[in-house]
Amino acid sequence: MIRQRFKYFRTFHLKMEEEDVERKNIAFSVMLPSKGRNRRMRKKSFTEAVKEKYCMSDPNKIYTSGFVIDIKVTGKPKTSDSEAELAYLRNVVLNNSCVGHAGVPNEGLSSLCPNVVDLDLSSNDLTDWKDMLTILSNLQCLKFVNLARNKLQNKENTIQSWNAPLPQIENLVLNGTFTSWQDVIDLTKKIPSLTELHACENEYEDLDHPEDAYKCLQNITCLRLNNNRLRSWEEIWKLKHLPQLESLILSGNPIQHIFYKEEEECRICCLENPAEEMETERDISMEIQDIVEDIVGDVLQMADSMETKEGEESSKSTECQHGDPFSRLKLICLSETQLNNWTHCDELRKYPALKSLRIKDIPLVKKLDPEERRKLLVAHMPNIMILNGSEVTSTERDKSERHFIRYFMDKGSKPERFFELEAKHGKVTPLRDIDISGGYKEWINVTFIFKDKRIKEKVHVVDPIGNLRLKAAEKFLLYDSLLTFKLYHFACGPHHREEDQTFEELCKQTQSLPISRFDVMDGDELYVDATDNVFQNADGSLQYFHIYSYIAK
Repeated sequence: MIRQRFKYFRTFHLKMEEEDVERKNIAFSVMLPSKGRNRRMRKKSFTEAVKEKYCMSDPNKIYTSGFVIDIKVTGKPKTSDSEAELAYLRNVVLNNSCVGHAGVPNEGLSSLCPNVVDLDLSSNDLTDWKDMLTILSNLQCLKFVNLARNKLQNKENTIQSWNAPLPQIENLVLNGTFTSWQDVIDLTKKIPSLTELHACENEYEDLDHPEDAYKCLQNITCLRLNNNRLRSWEEIWKLKHLPQLESLILSGNPIQHIFYKEEEECRICCLENPAEEMETERDISMEIQDIVEDIVGDVLQMADSMETKEGEESSKSTECQHGDPFSRLKLICLSETQLNNWTHCDELRKYPALKSLRIKDIPLVKKLDPEERRKLLVAHMPNIMILNGSEVTSTERDKSERHFIRYFMDKGSKPERFFELEAKHGKVTPLRDIDISGGYKEWINVTFIFKDKRIKEKVHVVDPIGNLRLKAAEKFLLYDSLLTFKLYHFACGPHHREEDQTFEELCKQTQSLPISRFDVMDGDELYVDATDNVFQNADGSLQYFHIYSYIAK
């Protein structure tokens, strides 16, 4: 009889042997009621944690009143992936699971979970890179690994001396592990397949590394260094020759300045090499002429020397041919940094491939309202096509540039961009002469137009622009094509200046932005296009005669 005063698990192991049947282990786990006493969580091995979470199955449990008996039968280890106990398992999530060490059996993990692709071990008690590398080496199918918030230490230079092959990991998360930058570089040397690296919250103040570090990061397309202690752009500049880098996330660092400079040294180096080679060849040719007359063997020796020297020169030439700094960088995130000067925006314009920028909560524009902040940033950086996740349309850019001129018109200190835009747009009406309040209303009346139907509707300008699409679908019964029909805004209301009376599509990618962002004002019209390309001709340009035919109706 089992008494209720037993509070926790008790396991009884029985061994039984049957005739002509191999010996098997049968484990009975008895779970009895507990009064809820708090117990300290015991550290587990990785193997134990996997079995505990993924090997338990309800059909093996016998439920009785008051307690549960769990019976599990285990035999010999599986020998192939198809026979593995968890061969089906692709994603293993063991965050906050008290994993403290590897605990990998001698036969490895081939009999347990050999096909794991995604592994999440964040927020555990792993402290030694030896345990971590042991786990990774036994999961050769891994592509994504999250080790965040494990205080991993590289004891006895385990990373540098590790010889066992590691899987072809593509995405590695080391946030809050406090792994040194040098150890990160040495680790990536052993994972050449890596394309995305997360190294946030590691208190990095510098990114010192050997000159050839870019070679081990040559496949990195996305590098995340959020919330470190990087202050100087000189540290970021050390990443300039990562050949595939497209996204660089630096938010939360106290960066105070930005620059971009051409690598003249590289170009000079490359230009000097041919002259040096020609001079070397002339000298060698003269030596050969003298030596040939004496000993043929010396000639052969000299030829070998030439080949070696040419190889060295070729190697030096290759090293200097990196191309432009940050030649493929398309996206950069600088939110919550300490940038406070418009010259920093000027420097961002120099990055050759930069198209997308995230820049929020910086001293430069923090005191401005969101609408004005966006307009000034859009106008200052003509190379940016996506700002803070929202596409910049040609109409928005044009209006922003005019606003930029008005904003700085009466200020004593003007950025260089002001004079560029003034040369482009000419003199514009000063802000003091524009009745800003006349066109802005919290509630406005707009007209929805679909074919020959016109419906006036009152809308709230702080609502998301996507609400206009919902209203159009409701009024014209277009629920079936809600995600496909196009919505065009015609700025024809009385509060628009003649230069601002535009006709443009309201982009589907910006459905969460407020209506006011798109200068939709009282009296404007919204055209619904439920067919393909009604407003476009063969070469993609707008057919304005169609527009006016709608207006005439």
